[in-house]
Amino acid sequence: MFHRDNKEKYNILLNLYKGLSDRYNLHYRQINGGAIRITEKDNVLPWPGINVHALLSSKIYDVLMNKNFQQMMINREIDGIEIRESYNYKQVIFYIPFQLIQSYKKLLNIFRNNGIHIKPKLKVHRINHGSLVLLNRMYIAKDIFVRYSTGLTTEMSDEKIRDSTWRFAAAHGSPKIWALSRDYLLQHLYKLNYKDDSKIYTFLTLINYHGIITPIPSIILSLSSNKLITYDIKERRRFEYDLSNKNDTNFIVDHPEQRLRAFLI
Repeated sequence: MFHRDNKEKYNILLNLYKGLSDRYNLHYRQINGGAIRITEKDNVLPWPGINVHALLSSKIYDVLMNKNFQQMMINREIDGIEIRESYNYKQVIFYIPFQLIQSYKKLLNIFRNNGIHIKPKLKVHRINHGSLVLLNRMYIAKDIFVRYSTGLTTEMSDEKIRDSTWRFAAAHGSPKIWALSRDYLLQHLYKLNYKDDSKIYTFLTLINYHGIITPIPSIILSLSSNKLITYDIKERRRFEYDLSNKNDTNFIVDHPEQRLRAFLI
C-alpha cells in the first residue's frame, strides 16, 4: 500500500486534478481552509442526492489516483469531489445526485478493488410497533459514511429542508434525523412533536433508478387534521397526504433498515 504523509498526498492530488480539470474542462477551484473542489459545472445549485464522506487514508488516496475513478470524473458520472488537507470527517467528499445513483455502485466497486471492505452499520431503534433508523451518518466502511443531501441552500424558509441543517447534523449529531417505518409512523402519528428542533422525522419511499432501488427521504413538516405535510427531497417540493386513506400510506417503506442496507451495499 502506498503511504505518504497527509500534506504530500494532498499536494499530489491537487496537481493531478488541476491537470485533469484543464484537459477535460472540469470546474476546478481552491476554497477556504486548504481544500479543492472539482465539479462538473460552475454556478449550478447542487442536486439532491447522497454525499460519501471519507478520511484521506492510503486506500482512499489510491481510489482518487485510480484511472477508473478519474474516468468517472472525466465522463461526468458524479457531480464532483472535494478534498481537504486537514484531517477530518469531510476530508474527502464524493457528490452523487439521485439521477446518477448508478455511479454510487460503481464507486463502491472501485473502493472494493482498492481494499475497502463495504459493510453498512446503521443505528436502529426497534420497538414492538416498527423501527427508526438514524440518517445523520450511515457508515459503510471504516471512516467512510454516506449522508443524504437535500441540495437546498439557505434561502429555504424551513430549516428542516436546508442542506446546511443536514450538514450540521452529520457534523455534530444534532438534530437527529430519523427514518420512521410505516408502522411506527402510524402508531405514533399524534404523539410525535414535529416542531422539536432537535429531531427531524422522515419516512422513505422507493425509486427505481436503472435497476437500483433507491430509498428517498420525505421530510415530515407538520400534521393537521390527519393530513401529513411533507417535503420530498428528490422532487424538491411539498406533498400532502391523507393518512386515513390506505392508498396514501402504502408507498411508505415499512422496513427502512433493510432497504437502506440493500441500497448502501
